[in-house]
Amino acid sequence: MTNSDSGRDKIVERLKAAMEQLRLDMTRVEMWAMALEGFSNPVPDYRPDHHLLPQKSRDRAERR
Repeated sequence: MTNSDSGRDKIVERLKAAMEQLRLDMTRVEMWAMALEGFSNPVPDYRPDHHLLPQKSRDRAERR
């Protein structure tokens, strides 16, 4: 292996590391963009007629 081959190998390894870091950074940016989008929307109005639990589960919860 010559010096130029060794230099190329180092550059290739650095490029691979930089690309991997870029992928991680892009994922992080996407995550924060989604969080910002979620927080920028208004909180939906409370609707007591919209229950998440089925009626049987609500009855048991109310008895406690």
